[in-house]
Amino acid sequence: MDIGYLGPKGSFTHSAASSYFSSGNLISYDSLMQLIDARMNKQIDYAMVPVENTIEGSVLPTIDGIYKTLPTIQGELILPIAQQLMVHKNNQDRWQEATLISSHPQALAQSQVFIHKNLPQAEVEPMASTTLGAKKVADHPEEIYAAIGSKMAADEYDLVIVKEGIQTVANNETRFWLLGDEPIATNLIFVEQKATLLIELPMDRPGALYHMLGIFSKADLNLSKIESRPQKTKLGEYFFIMDIEVPSDKAVLQTALERLEKQAFPFNLIGNYPTYRKP
Repeated sequence: MDIGYLGPKGSFTHSAASSYFSSGNLISYDSLMQLIDARMNKQIDYAMVPVENTIEGSVLPTIDGIYKTLPTIQGELILPIAQQLMVHKNNQDRWQEATLISSHPQALAQSQVFIHKNLPQAEVEPMASTTLGAKKVADHPEEIYAAIGSKMAADEYDLVIVKEGIQTVANNETRFWLLGDEPIATNLIFVEQKATLLIELPMDRPGALYHMLGIFSKADLNLSKIESRPQKTKLGEYFFIMDIEVPSDKAVLQTALERLEKQAFPFNLIGNYPTYRKP
C-alpha cells in the first residue's frame, strides 16, 4: 500500500501519515498539487493532506486542489503542531545572529510573533515544506541559518533545537485529510463523524445563501465550518466548502442533501468520514 505525503521526511504531514498508518510505503511529494494529482491518477492508494490550522486557517492550495479534482475523504486526523527553531550544531550559541529563517509559509506565519521579537534582522524564506528548511540549514553549516519545523525534522538532519514551541498560539493544531477510494482502519482515537460538501449557489437568486443554510438549520445539522473560495472562472463566482457534524441518524443528512438537490443547489459530497486524534 502506497501513501503519499507532503515531504520530505520529517514534515508535519509525514508525521500525520505515520500516525495514521502502522504499515505501508510512505512516499514524499514536493507540492500539494503533485500529491493530490498522484492520488487522482491512482499512482498511490492514499494521500495525506493538510487542510486547516488553528492560527492560519485553511490551507488554500489544498482546498483549491480538492475543488479541482473532487477526491474522496476517508478520514481526518487532528494533530497538535509545535514549531521549533533549529540551527546547525556549529551555531547553537549564535542562533540570535541568524541571517536567514527557512520554512513552509504556514510555519513561518504561525511563528511570526517570535520571529519579529527575537530575530527581526533575519530574512524569511518560504519553502515548499518545513523539512526543506531544515535541509537547507544542514547543507550550509558555514552560515548562521535557522529553520522552523518539527522535532522529527531536527532529528532527520541532525540539527539542534534552540527554542521550543515558538508558535503564537500554544494550543496549535492542524487538520489533515486522508484521500482515497476506500475506508481504512487505524489505531487512532475516534472523535466524531463529519461530512464535507462543496456547494455552489444558483445564479441570480436573491437570498440563495440564506435559503441554503436554512436547509441545514431545519434539519438541525451543525456546520462546523463554512468558507467561500473563488471558482477561478470569473470575478464574483464562488463555491462554499462546508463541514457538517453527522448525527447518529444518517437519514437526517441524506434528507438535507435531497432538499439541496430539489432546490437546485449544485453540490458534491466529497466525504462522510471519521475524525481521529492521537492517543
